[in-house]
Amino acid sequence: MKVKDLKCITATGLIALAALLNATAWDGTGHMLVAQIAYNRLNDKARARVDELAAQLKRNGVPYNGVTIACWPDDIKSRDSDSPYQGKFKPWHYIDIGCETNDPDVLSSPLSLTQTSGDVIVALNHCVNLIRAKQTDALVPDESIALAFVMHLVGDIHQPLHTTARYNHDPNSKDKNQNDAGGNGVTVANLVDTTWPNLHTFWDEAYRRYYDNGEVKAEPRLDEADAPNSPPLKEWLGRLKPAKPEGSPDLHFDPTAWVKESHVIACTQVYGTLGEPYGAKNIILHEDYVKAGTQTARRQIVLAGYRLAALLNDLYGQGAPGTAAPASP
Repeated sequence: MKVKDLKCITATGLIALAALLNATAWDGTGHMLVAQIAYNRLNDKARARVDELAAQLKRNGVPYNGVTIACWPDDIKSRDSDSPYQGKFKPWHYIDIGCETNDPDVLSSPLSLTQTSGDVIVALNHCVNLIRAKQTDALVPDESIALAFVMHLVGDIHQPLHTTARYNHDPNSKDKNQNDAGGNGVTVANLVDTTWPNLHTFWDEAYRRYYDNGEVKAEPRLDEADAPNSPPLKEWLGRLKPAKPEGSPDLHFDPTAWVKESHVIACTQVYGTLGEPYGAKNIILHEDYVKAGTQTARRQIVLAGYRLAALLNDLYGQGAPGTAAPASP
């Protein structure tokens, strides 16, 4: 099976609505990397259950597997999706926390969870709770869908611009109190190899972006990879080894804490070192910014994979959460 048939969609249109544009995190390759890292750390019982549930979901007749299932929540956003959920659940992928004290307190006032409302914290907790209780509901009527969201949203939370947006407080602006949709509203003049040259796209792909003679280019996606455990994915895992967490990272399931971690990165690095004001257009990303972003994104992908493995072993496996034979990275 070729993953080109199951590739995650990275965007569906130009900047128009925050709910539409801030709904994708790592690109398809990034989500497969998170899932592959987790898959390699699963114990046998958990891996078998993940494989079983993944195969119950299909796109255009092609079943998913224990790695590509992490792409399902993005795939259903595609206009050519044959899923009955096509275009649904977009707000589940992110939460727009501001960096200033006078920004809206979205953490304390979460939106109700529906197919068109909610946020990544509420959605992830909901799906995990359904799996723990061995239940389904009207929103998530099948355990395979709950698993797909768990595997995808753990990855989303670790992309800093899926936890953060910059708000406009200019009283003279007609855009007062609006936000930049997690960087979607910040166009980037030197971001190439993409249809959507904005700051959000850079961070979706930062793990494979590099600076070359003034341009921010991208290494090829793994759309042709056979997953799981394809040679290209294994090669990427080897490259991610330097990003392995030091010591004993906290793998305890806590979406709110994970969001706050990513939010700090967004406020201090993503926006904090950008050197551009709210609403800036056609900005230039400099070499130091790109290199630092690549390193941070790779660390976040690996950490997400470790945490996803711990969660899946807890939900489906035997023994203590996260206990599995060490695997790369």
